[in-house]
Formats: sequence, structure tokens, C-alpha cells
Amino acid sequence: MANEISNSIDTFKGQFYGGTRPNRFEIVADLPGGGLIDTFHAYAFNLPEVSIGEIPVNYRGRTVYIPGDRDYNPWTITILDDRSGTAASIWFALQDWQNKINDHQENVSAEGFASGNRGEWTVKHLDHHAERGKSPGTLKEVKLVGCWLTNIGPIQMNAAEKNALVTFTATVRYDYIIPTLETATSQNNGKVIGQEIFPAQSKK
Repeated sequence: MANEISNSIDTFKGQFYGGTRPNRFEIVADLPGGGLIDTFHAYAFNLPEVSIGEIPVNYRGRTVYIPGDRDYNPWTITILDDRSGTAASIWFALQDWQNKINDHQENVSAEGFASGNRGEWTVKHLDHHAERGKSPGTLKEVKLVGCWLTNIGPIQMNAAEKNALVTFTATVRYDYIIPTLETATSQNNGKVIGQEIFPAQSKK
């Protein structure tokens, strides 16, 4: 007989640990020339999508799908524009980075930028539970390796706009990601996904 699931809300509460929050995150994104996209002005982003392609093999009217090759989609971050401080230079630093990859006027790459001057960016999903006076733990951490800037989104101006702040987007390509799980709320002790974390099965 299949295990029966109780309809009691107490049963649910005993198995639910409060969920996670989409507004608890941190980013470390250094830019060429010393700029930085800081956590305070990183307004919105998704943890990178991961996928493996499919190879369809047809046999007598049926299709079997074989795992194919891994691919990575461009990654976009929304940035909160600001009038002063380090954030005021983010838009200019991004423009400078892309211009060094390909100069608007001269149509050449600056020294060291022919391959994009790639960097490593780290994004973290943070726990919203923490002891008083202590920093929250990291629930998920993803490192984007080999980032280079492909697109700087437009800044929309509108004379009729009210009760709004200016944001713009930046899109990067990257070679691959390294996802990790770490700190107190994780049971995996900081192991990289893909490492063996389950007990090895005994051989018969």
C-alpha cells in the first residue's frame, strides 16, 4: 500500500522549513578597470539556467532521447542606476569594457580585450534566517567563469513616468558555471555539485 499523506496542516508545517526569498542575494562582479557591480545596485537577476541538449533516435515509431551536449544561455542582470558613489560609474565602466572589446570609432580591440577580457562573477542566494548580529548563510552559490559583456540595455526616458527609478540591463556570455552548496543551512558541506555526496552503492 502506498504511504498516505495526511491532510493536516500540522503535517505540512512539520516538513516545511519556511521557504526561501527571491530578494535575498549577493553578487561579486568585478569589471575591467576596477569597476564593480555591487549588491546594493544589482536590482534583479536569475540564477543561470543550465541545460543539456537532446539527441532523438527514432525506432519503429517511437523516439528515444539520448543526452546531448551542454550549452549555456546569455545571462542578464538588471542594474539600479544611481547619481553618486561607486554605482554612478557602473554604466560608464560597462560602456568602457564593451568599447575596448570593439571601439565604436576605430573598429579595433584594445590590448588584452580581443577575447573579451573575461572575468569570474559570483552570485549567491542567501538565507533569510540568521542569528541576531550574524550574517545569513548562503543557500546557493554559482560562479560564472569567463564572463564577457555582449549587451548594455537602453535606459528608458519618459516625461510621463512617475514613482519609478531608472534601471538598465547588462548581458554577458560565459564559458561555464561552477555551482556550489555551502554553509550552515546546507547538508552538503560546500561540495561542488557533481561530486559524490550520496553513499556509494555496494557491489553485488
